[in-house]
Amino acid sequence: MAADASGEPSTSLVVLHVAEKPSVALAIATALSGGQRFRSVDGALPTHEFTARLPLGNAAPSLRRHRVTSVRGHVFALDFAPGPLDSWDADPEGCFAAPTLKSPCSAGVVGHLSAVARGAAELVLWLDADAEGESIAFEVAHVCEPHLSSRKSVLRARFSVV
Repeated sequence: MAADASGEPSTSLVVLHVAEKPSVALAIATALSGGQRFRSVDGALPTHEFTARLPLGNAAPSLRRHRVTSVRGHVFALDFAPGPLDSWDADPEGCFAAPTLKSPCSAGVVGHLSAVARGAAELVLWLDADAEGESIAFEVAHVCEPHLSSRKSVLRARFSVV
C-alpha cells in the first residue's frame, strides 16, 4: 500500500457501509471504529466517518477511510402500471404478467446514497438476512454502484445482532 507524506499508509480508499436504519448504522460505526471518536454528518440520513484498519472480504486488514450510513427501509416502491389492474374486480392472474413501475420512495434517500457512494472503492451492505433485507440490498447496490470508483467491489456483511 502506498504511503503518504507522513509515512503512514494511504487512506485514500473509502469503504461505504450501508445499514437498514440509522440506529444500526450508528451501532456499526461504534463497533468498527474500535471506540475511537468518529465524525458524524447530518444530511438526509446521518453519516459517520472514521479511519480504521479492518479486513474486508478475503483481503488482509488495511487502513481505510470508512463511511457508515443507512436507508430507512426500501429505497424504491414497485407498483402496477396504470391500466386494467386499477379496479378491485381485476383478474388476479393478470397480476403475474402486468407491467410494473419502479419509483423512489424518497428522492432524498436516493440523492444521499449517490452522494456518499461517490468515489468509494468498496460497498458493504449491512441489511437484514431476510427476503426484505435482500431486496433492499439490491436497491442500495443499484443506486450506489454507478458512483463507486473503478476499483469497486460490493460485499455483503453477515451478522446476527448489532
